[in-house]
Parts: sequence; structure tokens; C-alpha cells
Amino acid sequence: MATSGTHTFELDTSEIIEEAYERCGLQTKSGFELKTARRSLNLLLTKWVNDGVNLFTLDLTTTDMTKDQDNITLSSLQYLDIIDAAIRDTNADPDIDVAMERISMSEYLSYPTKTTSGKPTHYAIERNSQYTSSGSATHKVYLWPVPDQTYYQLLSWTVRYPQDVSSTYTQNPDIPRRYLPALISGLAVELANKRPAEVDINRRQELKAYYEQDWEKAREEDRERASFFIQPKVRGYA
Repeated sequence: MATSGTHTFELDTSEIIEEAYERCGLQTKSGFELKTARRSLNLLLTKWVNDGVNLFTLDLTTTDMTKDQDNITLSSLQYLDIIDAAIRDTNADPDIDVAMERISMSEYLSYPTKTTSGKPTHYAIERNSQYTSSGSATHKVYLWPVPDQTYYQLLSWTVRYPQDVSSTYTQNPDIPRRYLPALISGLAVELANKRPAEVDINRRQELKAYYEQDWEKAREEDRERASFFIQPKVRGYA
């Protein structure tokens, strides 16, 4: 039996939209239908971010610290949060990374002296970003102690938003191939709910069930495979 010998299967945005409309028993007939489907795709990818951390949204980022500056910033248009961080000493040879501890904003506020300087060991994230007049927005990452050198960097696993689904319709969505079934099933649900007069309730419920199944399978597969051990801490009593 002959096989293709390739692993290049992908779907661009137009093909994803077409497949989702077909599952609804509908056809795309106008530019508006493409536009509203693309908007639903972007909203669906945002919903996935709110549903938990997906491995494909993790970026290992490096951000320079500034001496005597108590915070660094991250674009909240691109990044959602930091799940783990370390401080890198680039003055060492080779570089030395030391894990940092995340604290809450409430705990950070309780520190009586926030201007203490040294090698940062803790960080707190203010995620109440506000858009500026230029359309940008940032998260503030507060550092404690305040960096006392210019050669420190924040090395972090940062949760990012998927890239936008653009209006060219010829690009691929910013997801791994394994997520395509869930993406199409989810889009079909969104499109069916927008056209209740054309898609009856039974079909909408069936589409929702398929989506929940596809999404759960994708989430179960999207996991860290490193060994994980839990060892209880046993204290001795006299």
C-alpha cells in the first residue's frame, strides 16, 4: 500500500470557515458571512485562553531589568499572565538562573519598604491594564527587592494570546494541528447560534455536543509529559 509520505495537512482560515458552515448545513454566500465568521474565530480563541493555560500559548520570554526601577512591563495585548519566572544574572559566566517566587498584589503592598535594593527574588503582577490613547496597554510586574544592577533579566514562561485571525483568509490560525477539530467544531456552534432560524435547535445541540467532545480530547492531549512526584514532608515530634 502506498502512502503520501508527507505530513503537511493544514487548513487556512477560509477552509475552516467553509467546513464549519457545512457542518451547520449552510453555505457562505457573502463577504459579511466571512467577516462575522472571522470575528467568531477570534472570540473563540480568546475563550480558550480564559478556559485555562494551553501549552501552545506559552512563550519563554526574556525581559531586561533596569537598575533602581521597581517594575517591568508586558504588553497586555499580547500576553495574559506569567506562570513561572526566574532571575538571570548575565554578569556570571555562564549565566546563572535562580527561581523567583510570585506573590499577590496584596502581599506586595504589605511590604513596608518597597525601595529595598538587591537581587530581585519576588514578583507581583498587576493585571488591571488600561488602554492608552495610542491603543496600547501593559501589565506591570513589580520586583522586590528593586534591582541594584543593570545585568539582571526576568526569564519567564508567559501566557500569550493566539495571533489574530486576519482578513486575508489565506493564513493558518495560530494553533497546533491537533486543535483543528475543536476549532472547527467550536466555530460551527458559534455560527449555528447566530442563525437560529436556519439551524434548528436539535442540530445546534448536536453541534455543541461534538464541540465539547473535541475540546475535551484536545485539552487532555495538551499536557506536560514530564514525571511528577509528590513527597509528603514528615516532621518528627519529641
